[in-house]
Amino acid sequence: MTENKNIIQGKTGPWELVIGLEVHAQVISKAKLFSGAATEFGADANAQVSFVDAAMPGMLPVINRVCVEQAIKTGLGINATVNTLSVFDRKNYFYADLPQGYQISQFTQPIVTGGHMTVDLADGSEKYIGITRLHLEQDAGKSMHDQDPRLSYIDLNRSGIALMEIVSEPDIRSSEEAAAYLKKLRAILRYLETCDGNMEEGSMRCDANVSVRRPGEPFGTRCEIKKR
Repeated sequence: MTENKNIIQGKTGPWELVIGLEVHAQVISKAKLFSGAATEFGADANAQVSFVDAAMPGMLPVINRVCVEQAIKTGLGINATVNTLSVFDRKNYFYADLPQGYQISQFTQPIVTGGHMTVDLADGSEKYIGITRLHLEQDAGKSMHDQDPRLSYIDLNRSGIALMEIVSEPDIRSSEEAAAYLKKLRAILRYLETCDGNMEEGSMRCDANVSVRRPGEPFGTRCEIKKR
């Protein structure tokens, strides 16, 4: 049997990391997911906000065909299944930069399911990492806390921009494997021209779901580390 090189020796015995990654990748599109507002990075605050993005009464979303095509292209690039039927849901939560009070997202019937990637590690080995799903959803706006000593400001330019959330299986067992997965996924997105991968602009962000277990035991309780 192959030795598990990722075992961590603790005071109470050996432990194994279990990591799953949720990547939010902004879709390359000239318009947002459900409105015709522009998506160019670096515009003046609140200069690219439609009535839909600002959640004005009576405004109805209209799906952007390009965003759907970009999600399909990405699904094929990660060896996944593109579903002929997908459904959008409302994810309700309150936050200052979410004017609707909910996020239009997908969960029960996403546009892409399954998939996998094989990544190359520094020691010459390969790691197979499964992908649970890719779904489309709206991005939220941005809260700015450095403009005033007492007040926070809201920029809704990012509100409604299309995101692809790419959710991996909990197949990752080390930070090295996580880094290799993210680097390869970013390279695929950039090659397909579905996301520019500019992390300094927030175009690609990652939430890490991390737990530990005794080697061979069932999965433990995960804790989410949000990186926005």
